[in-house]
Amino acid sequence: MKKNIYRKIAAVVAVVFSLLIIVEGSLVLLGITQHEYIVFTPLLIYNILMGVVGLIAGIMLWLNRKKAFMLTKLIVAAHLIVLLIVGVMYFSSNAVALHSLQAMGIRVVIWLIITLVAWKTIYSNEKN
Repeated sequence: MKKNIYRKIAAVVAVVFSLLIIVEGSLVLLGITQHEYIVFTPLLIYNILMGVVGLIAGIMLWLNRKKAFMLTKLIVAAHLIVLLIVGVMYFSSNAVALHSLQAMGIRVVIWLIITLVAWKTIYSNEKN
């Protein structure tokens, strides 16, 4: 029973976090919101697209689908790769803002936690 609660909490976090990323990214992309730092448009588009993927993963996690775990692993892997790319860009040329580097780090940590919860809750249900 507790595992279902943890899974649903992780699903809600995934959905809310993804919705916030989609909304914030869309506002910046459309020019409605402006920031005082460098906005790297390809990263912004990536974030919006991955927000949609995260939304799907959160819904699948809520529904206790095994594919949710695979999707969360994919999200973590993609975010880690992009974090490395953004890190190289930041430290080599300052082509991206420190804020972008920090935001990608936060995304990696949040999605890593969601992935661990998915793994522990979805696959441990099979043993019962």
